[in-house]
Amino acid sequence: MILHRYDTVTSTQAVARVLAEAGAPHGTVVLAEEQTAGRGRLDRRWESARGLNLTFTLVLRPRIAARDAPLLTLGAAAGLAVAFDLRVKWPNDLVTGEGRKVAGLLAEMDTILDRVEFVLLGVGLNVNQVAFPEWLPNAASLATVGGPQDREEVLERAVAAILAWSEHPDRLTLWRQRAHTLGKQVRIGAIEGLATGLRDDGALLVDGVPVLAGEIG
Repeated sequence: MILHRYDTVTSTQAVARVLAEAGAPHGTVVLAEEQTAGRGRLDRRWESARGLNLTFTLVLRPRIAARDAPLLTLGAAAGLAVAFDLRVKWPNDLVTGEGRKVAGLLAEMDTILDRVEFVLLGVGLNVNQVAFPEWLPNAASLATVGGPQDREEVLERAVAAILAWSEHPDRLTLWRQRAHTLGKQVRIGAIEGLATGLRDDGALLVDGVPVLAGEIG
């Protein structure tokens, strides 16, 4: 693991992009204690308590077609779920068995023609934070589940899990085994129904209708 550690950045995604465009190798990690413009999915702001959690971006250079890139995130999420005994909520959250959010993933990619040049996989992981603001009523952390954690050890385990599972041939099988979403009523945009399965291209099946991207309500 090649680790670039910062105190404060605009976002680890932005720093990792500069490094990736300059040729940073597969497995490069950008870690920051604080982000002034951290983002989650759908351009939502990502908040993380300084000194308690982990916010990092991992540079991946898979040799795959662009259409297969979403599977990297599903594999990474499944690997993290196993590493920390969590569940996966489609498309990219890690939650406790009760559905409280512990982590979120954000993937951005650059392509050359129809091939992936690199993927920036951002991870926000609540580690030792036990008190959360009122506007995050459904948040949890590794500490709330299993007690205080060593952040350096958690970082090593997280990166190893992502690298091991993001391209693993059994990643979707593992995702299905760790799924929190399947078998539950969901609402994604105008689509509402029972989440019955995960298609091999990463689409969630809601009453038989495939959904490739969205936000579960």
